[in-house]
Amino acid sequence: MRYNITGEPMPVVICDVESGESMITEKGSMVWMSPNMEMQTSAGGIGKAFGRMFSGESMFQNIYTARGGQGMIAFASSFPGSIRAVDITRTGPSWCRSRAFWPLRRG
Repeated sequence: MRYNITGEPMPVVICDVESGESMITEKGSMVWMSPNMEMQTSAGGIGKAFGRMFSGESMFQNIYTARGGQGMIAFASSFPGSIRAVDITRTGPSWCRSRAFWPLRRG
């Protein structure tokens, strides 16, 4: 996956996703996608769904998968600010504000 962050004060992150690669995201963050992106909604199991619900998050997550070739999908925040790339492979703590969400990649 490759990405490009563009725009401020209403930034967008545009992701190029390889065929068969998936991204798990929170609801309402996707703004546009290529026609070959497939979307599924999942609770991730009853225990995980209730855990997210009681912590103030949505019970459901969207899973976007590129089918039949490379896909493109864009995500944006619902309020002004900035989107920053964070290296989560480094050692040490990471601090996020309440309700922060990092899209996950699998595949």
